Amino acid sequence: MNLRMRQSAHLAGLLLLFFRRRVLRVGLLRARAVRAGAAVLALTLFGVLCGAAYLFLEPLALSPELWDLMFRISTVSLVLWAMGAFLVVKVLFINAADMLELTYQLPVTNRERALAFLMYEAAITGCVTALGFAALAVSSIALMGAAALPYLVTAFAVPALVVYLGLGVLHHLLVRLWTLLGLGNIAGLLSVIVLFMLLVWYSTTMNATIVAITDGYFDGGGVFLWQNAVAWLWDQSPVLAATASVTAVAVLVGANLGLTPDQYVRQSKFLSVFTGRYARRVLHPYDYCLVRNSQTAVAVVITVVLYAYLLVAGPGINPMWSLVALSTAGLYHYAGTEPLRRLPIATPSAGLVYARLCKGQALLVAAFAVPQFLIGALVDPAGMADSAMPLLGAFAGIVLTVWVSVVFPSEKNNPFSILLGIACAAVVFGLIAIGLGMLDLPAPVAQAVIACCAAAVVAHSIVEIHDNESKRSNREEVPNHPGVARERAGDHPRRDRGVADAAHVLHDR
Repeated sequence: MNLRMRQSAHLAGLLLLFFRRRVLRVGLLRARAVRAGAAVLALTLFGVLCGAAYLFLEPLALSPELWDLMFRISTVSLVLWAMGAFLVVKVLFINAADMLELTYQLPVTNRERALAFLMYEAAITGCVTALGFAALAVSSIALMGAAALPYLVTAFAVPALVVYLGLGVLHHLLVRLWTLLGLGNIAGLLSVIVLFMLLVWYSTTMNATIVAITDGYFDGGGVFLWQNAVAWLWDQSPVLAATASVTAVAVLVGANLGLTPDQYVRQSKFLSVFTGRYARRVLHPYDYCLVRNSQTAVAVVITVVLYAYLLVAGPGINPMWSLVALSTAGLYHYAGTEPLRRLPIATPSAGLVYARLCKGQALLVAAFAVPQFLIGALVDPAGMADSAMPLLGAFAGIVLTVWVSVVFPSEKNNPFSILLGIACAAVVFGLIAIGLGMLDLPAPVAQAVIACCAAAVVAHSIVEIHDNESKRSNREEVPNHPGVARERAGDHPRRDRGVADAAHVLHDR
């Protein structure tokens, strides 16, 4: 396998440049003041988390045994967090073929392109994973100094990297399996579903794993678990642990590259989902774009699996909270309906566009909420007593995902824009939640603040839709001839195929 590392490094640099120019300066972040404000908010949230982690870890720093136990238990949680981060990246990359075409004219092979994206995806997964453990790492260094580094490497860095690479090998094997079965156009979708089921299974084993680690600590003999294999090897011999870790990483990287197909397999953006003739009386073309999008299929499967898990073995959580996962279908909804807005009969009203974006997701939530509530009422009536809050959370998720899709537009289905939007939303609303918790406001006042925040999000989304559509119209229309396109059909095959995709959504197959 002839692999030129330098070409892959250049391609990774090109993608980084694309990210800086077309993601960090697009949408809400095009204003320098907004970028500075987002950075200040992120640093503030990080400082609050570090302070909380420092206060929590300070008593443990005096006991090496408790310190070691805490890191071993943290590794069990890290594996789940890394699996979730890997799954999020793969879900967002399912329909990234348009963005990948930026590299098709470059003198690189598909495996060299795969290596560049492997590094890029690994960096993204690492950043997402670090969000949950960065505060713990910084606080550990502040308390223990250099003595905390071996714990951080053996409990966090190496396990996260091995889990990511191992999941990558499994993903490639699943894609090859689906391709052999003639399902190559939805291989990514099916693989993501299998990986999510694996994540749910692992989450069910976490309590038993943590109990086994704790019991081993109190018994004094310890216990060997695969999650703590690196820490166990380090206790035996640091040289052995380092050698085994480097070898495992090298083997997994080679397996990822070896299993990469010679040619990129494009995934179906829209699925031939049967909706029935009666649905045409209710569904708008915007709704068909949502219902038949492959991202919606992923959200539906995740919702169903979560509902079954919470209903059967959930730790006292209302199963209706699984409806919040349905709102993730709206992350690409605004970009997916762009061909419809480019039609001559498209409405210029930003408010109407926003209403149509939310309507399809609201119908989707309602379509799953009714049967889920009825099933839950039969199986566990007491557990469904307070279902109003989960429903409210699901509709709040719709408002939030539409805001992310509009304010951080995913040009060419660029997943990095969506990731950045999710991160910004997490920072902003995380700080709002922390602030409300610290102020301990009365319930009516807190609800009023949340309602005002939701209204502000809706208003900002409508304003951004108006700005985006105005700029697009100015780019596409001939000066002094409103409604006349600057380019004719056939001048841009990719753009024409985008219109064909929209037509595919509107017809049953």
